[in-house]
Amino acid sequence: MSGYSVTSLTKLRMGAPWRKQELHGNPDHHLYWITRGQGRAIVGCINRGYGPNTAIWVPANTVMALELVAQIQGLVLQVPEGQGLEMPETAVHLRISNIEAQGNLTSAIERIERELVGQAPAMDRAIRANALLISTQVERELARQDGTIARRSTHALAQGFASLLEGSFRQGFGVADYARSLGVTPTHLSRVCREAAGRPAHALIQERTMHEARVMLADTKMTMRAISAALGFSSPAYFTRAFAAYTGKTPSEFRQSPRGWP
Repeated sequence: MSGYSVTSLTKLRMGAPWRKQELHGNPDHHLYWITRGQGRAIVGCINRGYGPNTAIWVPANTVMALELVAQIQGLVLQVPEGQGLEMPETAVHLRISNIEAQGNLTSAIERIERELVGQAPAMDRAIRANALLISTQVERELARQDGTIARRSTHALAQGFASLLEGSFRQGFGVADYARSLGVTPTHLSRVCREAAGRPAHALIQERTMHEARVMLADTKMTMRAISAALGFSSPAYFTRAFAAYTGKTPSEFRQSPRGWP
């Protein structure tokens, strides 16, 4: 079925670190099923730790970053929009302690992977059936535990900022612009972001913008002028200076590096 995919977290870790470990967004939903390893994940500009047997559901167009530690193991299921699976509309973070539930989740994701590889008749129906089993299990786990990402009252503001950020980072907006839209002062917004995500608002804006810049440089043939304009920079020269200050390489040097490393 077009749009579904299954990738191991080990394989993700083999790629350039910035692709997953810096703030980014995805046009499809993702379920991260971590079976081994401990680290941190930022979802909706809220930083939380993860451990073995953690399921993190990230809806489409939700800004996130996942620390990929050396010992991490698990699977990532990509789910296209419009599947009618009744998965949560907001991100959830679940620690699944029941051994049977752990095995069921792993098996359902692996069956989808086998269907995608095998391309057998009725593949679409089989994938959807297993995706529905996964959504059912997530719903049951949510009935047993609080899987909300937000833990404090200020986290609602951080989530609101994250939503605006993913929709507007290409416009070249600064902290004051986002603060104005949220009805708070820039100082308060930065303080909340530092508490929720571990860094102030301007750093989150910069990280999300520079991640997109690296994607465009590594995966497209867009000119520097086109990338600069697409990301809201006033000129290609300003973009080049900002990119070099953030990455230690000029855009041209980064584009020439193999597979977008580092």
